Amino acid sequence: MVEANSDSRSSLVNLTKTIIGAGLLSMPYAFSSDGMIFGTIITLIAAFTSGFGLYLQGYVSRYVPIGHATFFNVCSITYPSLSVVFDIAIAIQCFGCAVSYLVLIGDLMPTIVHIEPFWDTSRETFWIILSAIFCVPLSFLKNLSSLKYSSILGILAILYMSALVVCHAVASDVPSSSRGDVALFPKSLSNSFSTFSILVFAYTGHQNMFSIINEEQDKSLGHIKSLIYSAVSISSVLFLSVGISGYYTFGDKVGGNIILQYQNSWSTTLGRFSIVLMVIFSFPLMIHPARISVNNIYFWIRNRIADLRESEPETGDDETSALLSNDISSQRSVPIQIQASIVPLSDTTFKALTTALLIVGYYLAMSIKSFAFVLAVVGATGSTSISFILPGLFGYKLIGSDVGVLSDHERILRYTSLLLTVWGLCVMVICLYTTMTSTV
Repeated sequence: MVEANSDSRSSLVNLTKTIIGAGLLSMPYAFSSDGMIFGTIITLIAAFTSGFGLYLQGYVSRYVPIGHATFFNVCSITYPSLSVVFDIAIAIQCFGCAVSYLVLIGDLMPTIVHIEPFWDTSRETFWIILSAIFCVPLSFLKNLSSLKYSSILGILAILYMSALVVCHAVASDVPSSSRGDVALFPKSLSNSFSTFSILVFAYTGHQNMFSIINEEQDKSLGHIKSLIYSAVSISSVLFLSVGISGYYTFGDKVGGNIILQYQNSWSTTLGRFSIVLMVIFSFPLMIHPARISVNNIYFWIRNRIADLRESEPETGDDETSALLSNDISSQRSVPIQIQASIVPLSDTTFKALTTALLIVGYYLAMSIKSFAFVLAVVGATGSTSISFILPGLFGYKLIGSDVGVLSDHERILRYTSLLLTVWGLCVMVICLYTTMTSTV
């Protein structure tokens, strides 16, 4: 069982940091395709739908043993035949993001610090290897609450980059030759589709939501709801500030990484270093859910090879109580048949999986020069699955399953959960279509 040792501030910092990743710097580019008004609308829709998905994760956590809420466990009591499939998608998506962070470090550091490697290798590889000084120890921390202070440093780096973009917009100190046209609405639907995924996936923090709930001291639904509202609100302010300010500064000439477009100065150099700092502290936040999913896959394979009659280990009665039982609205007894297996993760397995992920991740980061297409496909499937499709399916299947007659509130939640799944499927189709057509 995961020890509940995280306070509200730690959970808020980690959830906010998980949501706000390197995608923050691409927000102005998304606004250049969608326009000021339409881009703002899509961003707010993404905030609402992603926030609702996070809320559903908190709601359905009450149906699994305390401290053991995972996608695998909830899926095993709703759609057991698909549990390992979704874990594979989650593992690839999170691990792919972690590898992309290492590649970004290798691309940016040579532009910040001009030194030659101490051995015969490229400067990109040199800086990727050097990042292990920070990334490796942080990846071996078992609980998300242990990453509180590194996440705070990452948040400070994000705040600096956001302030830098906003200040340049207010000062209007960018040369006129670098400025383009600013529009309120997209010029064409195809242009909007091309950056649709940036805005929709901006709020993806669902991969760590179950871990945050497991470690949170106050697991009441009211508290979890307040935590989600705060994290999504903070993220929305930063996304809109950077997106609108950056687009206003460069217009349709804005690129995918706005920090790289400013003229060289101490402030922009510090901004680039802030990006590196941010992705270094984001790396363990991606390794954490990837490790959980890989362990779930290993657990599933081991049980199949052993051909066990029962795939669920025995659990004590004290671990089948409701996670959110402190909330008045959810003080019901959960049926005995609604129980999930507790996937073990020993210290030896934890260290072995972490070591394997780090070795493979660093090898790929130093070997593969371009895997944007693979990441785009995995993001369109993995991100939509964990952000919209799975939370929606979980909510539709489990909400009200412990009572005979649904209340009006539960009935509304069930059908809005189904709508969230439909939204996720639509997002997946649009993003896959955009990815495929862009490579033709």
